[in-house]
Amino acid sequence: MGLLSSLPALVAVFLFLPAARLLERQASYRPLVVWSLLGARIGYLALALLPSIASSGVPEITVAVLVAMAVPSVIFSTGWNPLLADVIPERRRATVLSWRSILSSGTIAALTYLIGLALERGSFPSNYQWLYAIGLAGGLVSTWLVSRVRIPETPPAEVPLLHTRVSLRQGIKDSLQESPRFARLMVNTLVFNLGAWMVGPLYVIYYVQELGAADGWIGLHTTLIHLGIMLGYWGWRRINHRIGDNPALLMALPFAALYPVLVGVLPYLPVLLVVGFVGHLFIPGVDLNHSLIFLRRVPPLHRHTGIAFYSMVMNLGAFVCPIIGVALAGAIGIRNALILGGVLRAIGVALFYLRPADEGGITRAHIREALRAVLPAKRRYPQV
Repeated sequence: MGLLSSLPALVAVFLFLPAARLLERQASYRPLVVWSLLGARIGYLALALLPSIASSGVPEITVAVLVAMAVPSVIFSTGWNPLLADVIPERRRATVLSWRSILSSGTIAALTYLIGLALERGSFPSNYQWLYAIGLAGGLVSTWLVSRVRIPETPPAEVPLLHTRVSLRQGIKDSLQESPRFARLMVNTLVFNLGAWMVGPLYVIYYVQELGAADGWIGLHTTLIHLGIMLGYWGWRRINHRIGDNPALLMALPFAALYPVLVGVLPYLPVLLVVGFVGHLFIPGVDLNHSLIFLRRVPPLHRHTGIAFYSMVMNLGAFVCPIIGVALAGAIGIRNALILGGVLRAIGVALFYLRPADEGGITRAHIREALRAVLPAKRRYPQV
């Protein structure tokens, strides 16, 4: 599980900057984004067929296929954020991104519970083969939909001048100097995510091996998580419109950091269903507002290089931390490792408060406005 979480991230570390150079040399980067997404989706066909064509070494080959899928995925992810910035006006980003996540989470919530039940009733490995085949079909549909997205024409006067060819190191330096807030956001996010990456592969091991969760419970838990995410995006979109990106981010961060701690100190499957739902009400508050700040703070003249360097740093952390987390769980126990992951996330929260990546702190007025955004308004009856 540790290698499965780490190896794709390691491959991505070495590919993000070359991918950025490749995208920046294109007259139009959109076709490359679409074709790279298609390349990543096709990998699920290999996963579906693998048990039928290989008699041994299936787990190792599966990891190799997932690592290979990381190559086109890197190109896609490097170009996807600039495409979003080009297509979605800033005033509409909170609404579009939140509804996109709501629809995605709703689909996953509906399918995951049903698939969990189907996996329990099916026989291994054919049940997982059908699962990957269905995933491939859905992935091809989504690729076709992405191919329909068109980048609006930009007036010549608004097109930034192409920067001259410089060394990779100089390009990174220029992108960070161009947007110091982007550099600060990168550092804060890295520290905040260290704890999450460290405990990421431990959740399933903890639920299944220590608490005895079955596939049906995993499916129900995942469904509740995505229901929480859907409701969270609905609420945090409203909060964002009232108080802004950075105050909303600062409000959500402490609750997101608390999630692995609660999982570690409450080792009861029925309780963890509630924890999963409630905890993921706050995750969208981090993801939505962080994405909005990220898109606004990306260096305008070095977008692909800046995003690639950011992604490279994040994936380096995502490679190292799961291995550390698995080793740490073996030394001190999974529950203690989960709690430690929450402590590391809390340090990241402190950085966002001490070194804000955007304007606007959090005040009591912000808290009142946030509550008004999500709580039902009191009905006022006319006086007689």
